[in-house]
Amino acid sequence: MTPATKAGRSASPMKASGLIRQQITAVFARAASEPIEAYARCGPFGLRLEFASQDLAGTFLPAYILRAPGNFDLDLRFITAADHDLSALVPEAAERPRLLIEDGIYSVWQPAVIPVLFAIDLVARHGIAWLPKGEAPPWIRSRPAISLIHAMMHDTPWCAVHAAAVGSTAGFTLLAGEGHSGKTTATLSCAKAGWHYAGDDFVAVDSETGQIEPLFCSARLRPALVDTFQSFIGETTPVSDFNGEPRHELSLADLGNRIGGGRLRAIFIPRRRGAASPQFAPARQSDAFRALLPTTAYELPGWPNVIADKVARIAGLAPVFFADTGTAPMDIPSAFARQLERL
Repeated sequence: MTPATKAGRSASPMKASGLIRQQITAVFARAASEPIEAYARCGPFGLRLEFASQDLAGTFLPAYILRAPGNFDLDLRFITAADHDLSALVPEAAERPRLLIEDGIYSVWQPAVIPVLFAIDLVARHGIAWLPKGEAPPWIRSRPAISLIHAMMHDTPWCAVHAAAVGSTAGFTLLAGEGHSGKTTATLSCAKAGWHYAGDDFVAVDSETGQIEPLFCSARLRPALVDTFQSFIGETTPVSDFNGEPRHELSLADLGNRIGGGRLRAIFIPRRRGAASPQFAPARQSDAFRALLPTTAYELPGWPNVIADKVARIAGLAPVFFADTGTAPMDIPSAFARQLERL
């Protein structure tokens, strides 16, 4: 990132972290003309959210679990190039991703067709999400600013992991695995059956206690599953299409109090092996580790060794099973419940 310098012979270059902190401070010092304010809970943290426009609020708010105004752990602003010129924070090689962790500053530049800059002053607890083109990729809309939550978790037992999570009276299960493995189908089937919902993509897990908390109330559904989950599809549900992969971008905020967490009871690794009805097979802690870690570490830049340590602890907190989820989605909740009750 291009450092700023002061005039005069004795001036020394400003560290990148100093420049980022300066720009974050400037964003918070300048009030938006008509800001939209909201409060949300995100894992173990309370957030105050401010959007520079109604369009930005409409883009990101549906993913957040809203709550009443009150104390918060992070003040987060969503802005565009039309609101603030943060081009000084764009790396010279703008086509490449850039991570900076320095002096209490965490910053991630994510380029590609639709670039985004996330930055947080961990001392002031001020964060920004800057959209140079005024829009965000679909996967960022469904888990907005998750990298900043990851940064806040660094010095805690908490970890954001790539998994889904649902729970019943028998306990909560993490559903771990790659895309297209059946996590969304299983998760929404359980939610439709009245289970608690803690996430479809990333969830927060305390690596010491096994407590699970939702990060967002979003879900991304393939068009092929629309008929199965029509109750979750409104007439105005936005459909994204990135790289030829259309998805219904769902907000499950209407689940209300059923958006919540609980204690981890088991880890299921969904996979499709042709069974007509759901079937389970014992798996190992190492299988859970391999199912949870790759996408978690890839999507959350910074501290890979810390992430791996936390994921390893999480993988060892509960029994692990492979779960062939079968061909009838509505059979999944009862099968999951029976398996959890046996433990």
